[in-house]
Amino acid sequence: MKTIHIAAVLLLAGIAPAVAQAPAGPAAPALAEEPAAAPQPPLVLLLDGLGVYIENDYIGVSALARPLQEQGFRTRTDSHLMVRTQGIVPDIIIGHSMGGETALRYARNVARAGYPAPLVITVDAAPAPPACKVPRCVNIAGPGFARVSGAINISAWASGARFTSHAQLPTHPAVRQLILKETGDWMAARQAALAAAAAASAAAANTKPTGKKPPRTAAQPPAQSPARAAPAPSAPPSSQSWSLPGWSVPNWSVPSWNLPGVTGKGG
Repeated sequence: MKTIHIAAVLLLAGIAPAVAQAPAGPAAPALAEEPAAAPQPPLVLLLDGLGVYIENDYIGVSALARPLQEQGFRTRTDSHLMVRTQGIVPDIIIGHSMGGETALRYARNVARAGYPAPLVITVDAAPAPPACKVPRCVNIAGPGFARVSGAINISAWASGARFTSHAQLPTHPAVRQLILKETGDWMAARQAALAAAAAASAAAANTKPTGKKPPRTAAQPPAQSPARAAPAPSAPPSSQSWSLPGWSVPNWSVPSWNLPGVTGKGG
């Protein structure tokens, strides 16, 4: 009982032994900075014409989705009404028939909104395709279909797709080859531009000044501070006293002037 009282008094006085605490565990490691997400592959928008409302491998430009994906593109397919894809920003737009007309108009809107202008490829654009308002448009057309102002107009018949119906024209091997040649060249140019940008960035990083002085070499002695010019010798202080000359004049004595520094006897 006495021991309990003593412990209570010590605790109230603030001199009781401190209670041992469990050591704190190791600090949680800081979250590693996540690497920047890799850029997504470029996007191709495929717009079919009137009557083709589902993606298929047999008719319309939606049949190009698979070979375009093999070139490294992402693809989205829709009809000329763009019910499912309104508002996306594609890198390339490929349209057939009424989808071709929509492709030309949508590309113009994309560029006006400040985005990079897409490449436009049209096949038998109809019924009244507008002029090309982006840097590059390619129009592949059979007999009876209009040329697109400002575009590179290619004759489907002259390219080998003779006697092919309007509906089957996008899947003809000759037309398909023309389209994939355009998209392949576009992809190659993009990869070359990315490689050049990466090389320029690496070169800039290697030439960035570090703030450190270059190491001295044997032929490069350490720089010395310029020697100060020795001060000019000061002139000796002029004496304000003088003494009597060493010669005498008969019957002449020094006057009794009180001049500072004059020594001698007064007359």
